[in-house]
Amino acid sequence: MMNSFPFTRSSFVGRRSRPRSAGFTLVELLVVIAIIGVLVGLALPAMQNLRELSRRTACQQNLVQLSLGLSSYALHHSHYPIGTIAKAGPVRSEPVGYHHNWISGLLPNIDAKVVYEAIDRETSVYSPSNAEIRSLSIPTLICPSETGMRQNTTCYAGIHASTETPIDVTNNGVMFLNKPIRDSDITDGLSYTVFVAEKLSRFEEDLGWSSGTRSSLRNTGHQINAELARIRGPQGPDQEVDALYVGGIASDHPGGAHLLMGSGEYKFRSDTMDMEILRQMGSRSGDPLPLEWKSDEPPSESIPLVDSATAAARTPNDGGDSNTVDSDGGGSE
Repeated sequence: MMNSFPFTRSSFVGRRSRPRSAGFTLVELLVVIAIIGVLVGLALPAMQNLRELSRRTACQQNLVQLSLGLSSYALHHSHYPIGTIAKAGPVRSEPVGYHHNWISGLLPNIDAKVVYEAIDRETSVYSPSNAEIRSLSIPTLICPSETGMRQNTTCYAGIHASTETPIDVTNNGVMFLNKPIRDSDITDGLSYTVFVAEKLSRFEEDLGWSSGTRSSLRNTGHQINAELARIRGPQGPDQEVDALYVGGIASDHPGGAHLLMGSGEYKFRSDTMDMEILRQMGSRSGDPLPLEWKSDEPPSESIPLVDSATAAARTPNDGGDSNTVDSDGGGSE
């Protein structure tokens, strides 16, 4: 009798021994690519946030060094460094004049003593004898978040006034023209008065960290990071920046900028903070902050650098002439 089963043994053996092709199908490959894309999309913002956190921490360490420098200077001279020195005001942001500034007095305390000793204070900061000094980059003065800046500039500026006004002898900040300020002059309180803040300046006419012009001085007369707070230089061939214009606080940190208070604390303040409060923080006397703001103020991002013993040592010598400039406090005309 004939077998009616249509397949032979050899046909089964042949099918079982045929190997299955290895690899991904197109659908599987697309799924894997999509998953990788999602993971990368989730990881990149986190990595960017970590980088910015690292840069912000480095910026804060720069402010700590500047605060220590200011405290040391005040201990030795019984006053804070003068913002800028010139024969008369208002100060124009041009390479003309004496213009030695507050930063030069802090150099020994920010790992730049060699630079401090090399400055020729017998002549203008723009003189040929100071050309090499002007070209130097001081690491403590550079915020790692800020890009596109000349390396001989400073990312930190002394506050000369609470409004947009030329740098002059009548300014109400802490660092301005020709007059040293003592603790006793700061009646609004060290904890509520801005001494130094971040700045941006991206154009060829920036005169560098050694120049006592808008290159190293700013005010609190503009919203943080506002367009008017930044100095971008001429926007066209027929335009120029007003030499008496100073500018405000700005940084490349997302959402705000750092302020260094007279007490030694640094604070990160939002670019949406109340403008009236910001103005008051730029004034040393006569514009105290409202009590409700003081009580609701968010915690500072650092502890005060001046303890009670140091504060006692910093008691100003009221018997001295408040308008006298020490020989190593920036020089004289």
